[in-house]
Amino acid sequence: MKTKKLIELNKFNNFSSGELRVDKFYNYNPKEKLENSYGVKLAIFPLFKNSEETYSLDLSSQCNAITGIAFTKQYYPEAKVSEYRLIVNSEENYIYLHQFISGMNIMMRIPFIEFEAPPFIITCKKDDNDYIMMSSNEKLVVWRKNYSPYEITNVPTMTSMCYNDGILFCSIESPAYKIWYAKDWQFENIGDIGENSGYLILEDDIGDARKVLTFDEDVYVFRDYGITKIMNTKGELSVNQVYVSNTRIFPNTVCLCGNEIVFMTIDGIYSFNGSSVSKIDIDISKYLTTQNDNAYASSLGDLYYLALKLDFKDDKKVLCENNEYENNALLILNVNDGAYQILRGIDIKNLCPARCEEFEKMLVTFNGTNATKIGEIVDESVSMNEALPKYWLSQELTNSFNNKMFTKLSITADQGVKFNLMLDDENISFTTYQNGLNEFNFKLISKQIRLEISSIETSAKVDKVVLEYYEY
Repeated sequence: MKTKKLIELNKFNNFSSGELRVDKFYNYNPKEKLENSYGVKLAIFPLFKNSEETYSLDLSSQCNAITGIAFTKQYYPEAKVSEYRLIVNSEENYIYLHQFISGMNIMMRIPFIEFEAPPFIITCKKDDNDYIMMSSNEKLVVWRKNYSPYEITNVPTMTSMCYNDGILFCSIESPAYKIWYAKDWQFENIGDIGENSGYLILEDDIGDARKVLTFDEDVYVFRDYGITKIMNTKGELSVNQVYVSNTRIFPNTVCLCGNEIVFMTIDGIYSFNGSSVSKIDIDISKYLTTQNDNAYASSLGDLYYLALKLDFKDDKKVLCENNEYENNALLILNVNDGAYQILRGIDIKNLCPARCEEFEKMLVTFNGTNATKIGEIVDESVSMNEALPKYWLSQELTNSFNNKMFTKLSITADQGVKFNLMLDDENISFTTYQNGLNEFNFKLISKQIRLEISSIETSAKVDKVVLEYYEY
């Protein structure tokens, strides 16, 4: 028998050797320590400016479900104040408005405005006036400060829109190879051909236009299988293909985050810097499915939030997976350093960043039982008030295939964390009995070993794992 050897796990996104990596994890944040993940709770807002009195928003008395959400800002130069509002679309196709920091915690329905499908909403500025624009089907609603919202009808059914240098660009539902534009803020001209309006034709073979957005003073069109750039040269608009994808881009995952645009295809997460596309090195490709038309992304600072459906390749059912669901996971990615978390068991419908002087939050809406509630991402490993079950699985912990006798497991962790040693012919499990150092002695012979860590506790941190063995 040879001398005693140690397997030391001091990092949980990568082992200390730099060679062996984690195989699967969710509801854990794998860093130097194995820490608790983010979670979601009912969103809490201050009632007044600098107030400790708070409230939450639940529309269960007003609608059956929330189908869309947007956070907007309108500036009033005369009073030198900004008003921050939440605009919500209901399953009944009504539009509701909530004003923050107003002393009221109610959602008011905007009369006479209904959409047959959830609208997308953007804000833009002209001559110190903030405009809120909502569009769905063949309708565009424009709302300027101090004026009632007004409708522009008989416009093409838009799928997205953006502003750049005073020009409104719109992708449309059909024919989706056209990009409509209107110059000089003439909203009413969308769908008409004139001196200051018209359309661009996308003649190549990389698919329909799904989303337009402004990035680094240019306009980009995200297509089914690529990216097109719209160029404005001395007032003349033209298009140029800048990227071709081998797999379909999910349009609602396209999001400006930090200094790049991030998006998802069937084989992974990608970033676009305005000239080239790079795949982000996170290992979720094996869990991605083709059924991600309901995937939805947003960003706050350098964090990219992506609600999606993943197949975790196991027989477990975590929280929302016990019922029907559209999405069962939330990916939170830091685009600066590549660190990421995966939350499993939460069925999120929409994500909406909300920023003002009083708070900064990533708001969420849900499918299923919480469909009338406004939630937020929190630094607590829960889904509403229920603990998120945590899981972490290593790859094989040794490189050789010689027989080994494993004799001791030392763990520095919270109480109630389960450790399962997966051997050649059997598994053996231990549960930590105290916070801090826990030690377990045994004798098991195996050629290979993997480690599985799990917990149903809200707090289930793991600091260090040491496994002792002798190799024959």
